[in-house]
Amino acid sequence: METTVQHAAPSAGLSKAFLRNKIFSLLGIFPLGIYAIVHLYGNLTSLEGAEAFNRHLESSRSGPFLGILAILFIWAPILYHGVLGMIKLKQAKPNYGTFRHWENLKYLTQRLSGIGIFLFLPAHIFKSKILPTYINGQPADFAHMVEAFSEPVTLTVYLLGTLGVAYHLANGVWQFCIGWGITTTQKGMNRVQAFAIVLFFVVLAMAWGSIWGFLR
Repeated sequence: METTVQHAAPSAGLSKAFLRNKIFSLLGIFPLGIYAIVHLYGNLTSLEGAEAFNRHLESSRSGPFLGILAILFIWAPILYHGVLGMIKLKQAKPNYGTFRHWENLKYLTQRLSGIGIFLFLPAHIFKSKILPTYINGQPADFAHMVEAFSEPVTLTVYLLGTLGVAYHLANGVWQFCIGWGITTTQKGMNRVQAFAIVLFFVVLAMAWGSIWGFLR
């Protein structure tokens, strides 16, 4: 009986770790990756001017159960993915003897971008939500964002933060497809890699394009 228990415990621990990693990976794409793309695409209305952007904000803030849905599908996944990501970062050690230099570079950049996003999100929430709504008493609008991006520090933080988001999401898609067994051949991996590169530039273009809308 003692032998059976000793062998069962590591298996159970392995199963829990496996499940955590799968949930971590899944949440990075669904819903967080999808939300990031939708959010950035909506912000491109800044290129159409103040009226279009403010109208977009009004529509995004309306709807039944919006707060509950945001907690369930945005904030809870962000918290889980972010905290577990920091834990994994602390525990992980790149294997430079096994991976090629390019793979190690992507490994390192993925984790650096994760740290950047972990720091960027609170700053973004404070600047776009807490400061205008709860301190200044007026929800953020086009004029608020124009004023915010007139500050060099804020502009730099957003440029770097969204750069991190674009890379983390694009490379995360590549990791997701491999980790979930969606692609198993070298040819398939190369195709996913090409898609990830395109996705990176598309997401970055949306992010920096929306910022440019407030600078014109």
